[in-house]
Amino acid sequence: MEAGWPKVSIIILNWNSYEVTRDCLASLEKIDYPNREVVLVDNGSVDGSADRLAREFPSARMIRNGKNLGFTGGNNVAIRDVLERGTGYLLLLNNDTVVAPNFLSELVRVAESDPRIGLLNPKIYYFEPADTIWYAGGIRKPWRVFPKHLGLRKRDDGSYNQTREVSFITGCALLIKAEVVRQIGELDEIFFLTFEDADWSMRASQAGFKQFYVPASVIWHKDSYVTTRSLGYAGRNFYTMRNTILFARKYLKGPYWPLFMISVGKYVMYRTVVDLVQGDVKTVRALYHGLWNGCSTRITPGPAGMHSSR
Repeated sequence: MEAGWPKVSIIILNWNSYEVTRDCLASLEKIDYPNREVVLVDNGSVDGSADRLAREFPSARMIRNGKNLGFTGGNNVAIRDVLERGTGYLLLLNNDTVVAPNFLSELVRVAESDPRIGLLNPKIYYFEPADTIWYAGGIRKPWRVFPKHLGLRKRDDGSYNQTREVSFITGCALLIKAEVVRQIGELDEIFFLTFEDADWSMRASQAGFKQFYVPASVIWHKDSYVTTRSLGYAGRNFYTMRNTILFARKYLKGPYWPLFMISVGKYVMYRTVVDLVQGDVKTVRALYHGLWNGCSTRITPGPAGMHSSR
């Protein structure tokens, strides 16, 4: 690696997930980017995983939260820490991933090529099968319920090998310049889990920063392993539905609301039918609870243009 490349702080959140976090940290020890640190945030684990990981990976900086602060709150603790100590970049990396040795150097090469590039993602494969795409760039349309992952569930045939600007960046492996965070603020903790990446992506775009997909950088993702195991499908449904509505309330312009409501209605009907057929009443209740919570939660202006809830 060239001398003088900027420092990167890699932030990983652990919550009762020793095995997957261990595999992620082990893969990071093999990367070729020398000017980096790993900040491991334990989000109130009660399974002893924090102590085991601290012993096995003593070079990682350990931060222990007394309780589960969610993806947003847990990461924000580390974000404040690394910004106070000085860093050039922050990389939010899901603990249910493993990385290629050159993934970080390829991301930083593209980031350093243009001062207006603020956020970047690698090409992300499913862990199994390892040649099937989970993310190859993202598109956000204001009337859609969810941002779209390009290449999702497709075997990689080389069609997604072009470095390009995108309109949505996933939080699974998100490289962001420290100056961007200082300008747009931390993750919005109203979301707790899911849609915090869409929110950061939107705020960065509004601030004039570009977002890039870098296919030369590669990682593998054990899709939502921790969330599904810990919260179940009902928990995922709640936060997904709730935060869809909160995100729309925060950003959606008037003319798009009818199309958005049609999109929401179709999604709710589909999930209701599928889950009821499977006899999963709990997940259906969580879906409607999330819908109600998203509509009823009070949103007020917060620091740095963010929103917060009480």
